[in-house]
This record gives sequence, structure tokens and C-alpha cells, in this order.
Amino acid sequence: MRGEARRIPIYDATEPIVCTIDGAAVESRLAQIERMRSALTAIDRTEHGLLLHFPVDAEVEADVRRFAVDEKACCAFWGFDVTGDDAEVLLRWDAPPTAGDLLDQILVALEGDEPIATALSGLL
Repeated sequence: MRGEARRIPIYDATEPIVCTIDGAAVESRLAQIERMRSALTAIDRTEHGLLLHFPVDAEVEADVRRFAVDEKACCAFWGFDVTGDDAEVLLRWDAPPTAGDLLDQILVALEGDEPIATALSGLL
């Protein structure tokens, strides 16, 4: 797996697999995910989740960092870590084993061509 050494999982398996996002925030979160998807350069499926690769760009990195904070606030079971270097920005997105199917759906949505709002319908 490119960019992924064997790592300790960072998800919280003690939290329920639920999303508590406020209904008013869904549209802006979907727009944020759509922006991130359009900037993606690669996605790796890892042992514990996903590793999303982005170009080095201040706006993209700010969006990715904001997403990690906002998403963790409404889905406490996820684990996020944003890192970067001169070559790329990485978003590590881990999930407990019980959320593996959900993570697979997100991967399909991120790799697909459908609008994110359609691809993630019912997940938020």
C-alpha cells in the first residue's frame, strides 16, 4: 500500500456507529466532500481504513483538516490524521471493523462519478 506502513488503528471502537450531524450541516459537508474528491490524486484501502492523497495546496489542506475535525465531531467512531510533506497531503481515515461496510461505500463514492450527494445518499 503506497504511503502506508503497518500502523496502529486510530478509530474509537467504543463509540456507536452513528452520525449525529445536524441536518442543516449536511449540504455543506457534502459540498466539502465533493471538493475533496475533485482534488484527490489517489486513494489506498488500508488495513484499518482509507489513505487519501491530495496535492500540496493551502486551500485543499485547509479543507481536509476542517473535514477531519468536523467529521470526527459528528461521527466519533472515525479516526483521522492529516499529514503532509513537500509532495502531498495525506488524510488517514480509519474505521472500526464494524464500520467496514460503511467505509467501503465511502470508497466507492469517492472513486465514482456520481455526485457525492447521490453516492452518499442515506449515509449522512
